[in-house]
Formats: sequence, structure tokens, C-alpha cells
Amino acid sequence: METTPQSRAIWEEACRYLPDGDSRHSIFWNPYPIFTESARGAVVTDADGVERLDFINTMTTMILGHGPAPVLDAARQQMELGLAYNSPNRHQVALARLLCERIPSFDQVRFTNSGTEATLNTIRAARAFTGRSKFAKVEGGYHGTHDAVLVSLRIDPSAAGAYDHPEPVASSAGLADGVLDQAVIVPYNDVEVARRILDENREDLAAVIVEPVMGSVGMLPADPAYLTMLRDFADDSGALLIFDEVISFRVAPGGAQEYYGVTPDMTALGKIIGGGFPVGAFGGRSDIMAQYSPVNGAAIAHGGTFNANPVTMAAGVATLNELTPTVYRRLAELTEMLRQGIRQVCSELEQPVVVTGAGSLFGIHFGHGPLNHYRDIASTDKDLAGRVFIGMLNEGFLLASNLVGALSTSLGEVEVDAFVRGFRRVLQRQLD
Repeated sequence: METTPQSRAIWEEACRYLPDGDSRHSIFWNPYPIFTESARGAVVTDADGVERLDFINTMTTMILGHGPAPVLDAARQQMELGLAYNSPNRHQVALARLLCERIPSFDQVRFTNSGTEATLNTIRAARAFTGRSKFAKVEGGYHGTHDAVLVSLRIDPSAAGAYDHPEPVASSAGLADGVLDQAVIVPYNDVEVARRILDENREDLAAVIVEPVMGSVGMLPADPAYLTMLRDFADDSGALLIFDEVISFRVAPGGAQEYYGVTPDMTALGKIIGGGFPVGAFGGRSDIMAQYSPVNGAAIAHGGTFNANPVTMAAGVATLNELTPTVYRRLAELTEMLRQGIRQVCSELEQPVVVTGAGSLFGIHFGHGPLNHYRDIASTDKDLAGRVFIGMLNEGFLLASNLVGALSTSLGEVEVDAFVRGFRRVLQRQLD
């Protein structure tokens, strides 16, 4: 509070016009959020001129850091030619081609403006394709903010039924009647329990949707056997398997499905594929995506004035062209160095910790492991995590408030080492 008086003043004014001064729950923290004035490379500068190294990168979006030259150049060139058209543009074809070449599940793809719209369309497509209505989701899994998926997200486990038979719980007020009846909830990474629940509902399920790396609750990777079970269940039951790779597309050039070697029927994307501009995408098998074809009658309606916006598409092409296999490997190596450094600090300070993640993603959880699913993560020390988050802000490092992060190519070994040293100072103060 001593170093961010301008942020506080801006926030207090913002609260006159915006509920709690912003338009996103995910980036609010107490006592007030910090307002950003600029960002370049790995450095974010707030309204008071305080600089911080960015280890969350706009909730995992800025994989090349802030303001990478190839992305800015591509966006500027397109902006000179127009900001938005009432017709298709060449850049969406180029980006679609890149995605279909890289992602095993993509025969065809369509673009949206957010990951929320992307997951909405995958579930809608599955319902239309199968003629069924219910879908299964993992307890704690985040798939955006449309009604269907605002169920059993960051809920109190004591109010959600038994672990081996979780009950769907509304995660927001204002959901339509019947929403909870359409969702079947399964635990993450428990092959036996999840398969039993799925089999009990096999005749009604249009789809199973899952994050191969559970992002918002702590970058928790799936057990390969769990994803294989979901693939087998979908094949046996006729339900579609949907991967939400809005975050996990970071772990390999073809996303987590390449990383794990498990191919879903449909995939939802967002974040990094737009180069920093609002974006989403969904795609899958040609026979499923044919439901969106106007030539064939368009069984599923899909509009959006800014879908496949040319500036976004140009920025996305420039970003993917930079993301070579070598870049992915380097990011994974740096992030593993960071994870190991955090573990070493906690070991020396005798603080139990589990550091999760895959590729360039990481999460810090104070407590004893193992962590397999949402209820495990819900039992970790959230109070200590909150204090460490504020401490890291004061040390000059930006994370998500639940201590998850994502590296960019603008960060290197020097910055990773500085983070680990800063983390040591913060944790030492908390434990003294």
C-alpha cells in the first residue's frame, strides 16, 4: 500500500463505475488490484512506476512476453489495411492452417473471441452431433463463464457430496433452471471412480470435457492413464471427448494432446493463439465441424462480428510462427529450473510444498502431497499462499493470486534465479 498509492486512487475512482473497480474476477485481490500502465518484454510497470517481472503473463497469454516485435509488426501492418471487415480475411486461413497442422484433433477449426465461447461451442456441437443433452466435467475444472460450465468450480468440498459421488454445485448465482441437472461431475485423476460415474450416465452423455492441465486451480497435470480412460470411455459410449486447451496449448507445439499422445474429438483454444488480442477457437473432426457449414444448412448457428478479426488473426500467425519446437523445449527447461528452485527453497526452510505444472506452466501449493484432484488442492494452505503472493509483489514479481504462473520467452535464467531468491526472502519472512 505504501508503494502503490496511485493504483489505490485509481481503484477507488473505478469503484464508482465498475463493481469493485474492474471487469474480471480472476485478477482481483485484496486490498486492491494494481493498475498497469505499460508492459514490455518481461517487465510490467504499474501506475506508480513500480516495475515487476511478469511470471503470469496475462493469465498465461503472453508466451512471447509483452510487445514482441514480430507480433506488433504484423498487427500494425494489418491495422493500416483495416481493423475489421464484414467478410473473411486471409489471416484466418493462415492461422487455421497452422493450427490444423499442429493439433492432432483438428481437421477443421472456427474462431471466436474468447475461450468461453470456444468451450460453449464444443459442448453445443457435441449435443447436436450425439442427440444427447448431458455432459461430464471434472470437479474444479474451469471452462469459462457460460451457464453450462459454471458448475462445481472453486466450491466448498463439504457442500459437494462424497468424493466418490460428487454432486453438481452452482458456482454462480443466476444460472438457468435445470443447469445442474445437465452436468455430471467426476473427480480428476481417479480412473476407477470417474469411470464408474461415467458408466452410470453413459446413455445420456453427449461429451466429457476436461483440461489436460487443470489451470485455474493450480496447473495440475492429468495422469496419462486418466486421459486414456476418458478416450476409451468416449469410444465405448459414443460420447465426444473434448479437451479444453485454452491454457494447456502452452505445453507442446500440438498442445497437451501431443504431449500425452491422447487425441480428443474436439478441442477448445484461446489465449496464446491471438498474440495478446481477444481470441478463442474450437475445432475437431470434419464430421462434427460440418454442423457449422452454411452450404450444408448450418445445423448449428454461429455468428460474431469480431470472430476471426484480421488484426487478431495476423497477430496469432506471427505468434505461432515464433513458437518452434526449440522454443517450447527452452521454456519447459526454464520452468523446470524454476520449479526445482522453489522445491529446494521450501526443503531448506522445512515448509511442505507441492510444485505442479507442465511445460511452461507452474503452480505452488503449500502443504503435503500428493495432489491429484481439486479436493486435494482445496486442502492446501491458502492463507500462506495469499501472504506469499503479496510478498512477491513487494519483491517485484507478478503471479496470479493463487500462486500459479507461466513463463515467457522474455524471461531467462537470470530472471528465474532472481525469482527463486525473492521467493526465499518472502517465505523466510512468513515463517520467522
